[in-house]
Amino acid sequence: YTTQAGAVRVVSGSDDKTIKIWDPDAQRLLATLKGHTEYVNAVACYTTQAGAPRVVSGSHDYTLKIWDPETQKLLATLKG
Repeated sequence: YTTQAGAVRVVSGSDDKTIKIWDPDAQRLLATLKGHTEYVNAVACYTTQAGAPRVVSGSHDYTLKIWDPETQKLLATLKG
């Protein structure tokens, strides 16, 4: 995704139950998001109508979580 300031970020999910946000230019880990209880097997990004980036993670715990990657806060958990 691209931050509101124009920086490029890469997002990964892992079997350690976390989502990681990376700066690919600096090859540096910026943040680790925690909240899933099982491994993360899907990650997607989108931009809201207001222009804010969002990260969606899917896990073997049968949830989708929506994150604000700028603040690293969990915004919603969808179960099913």
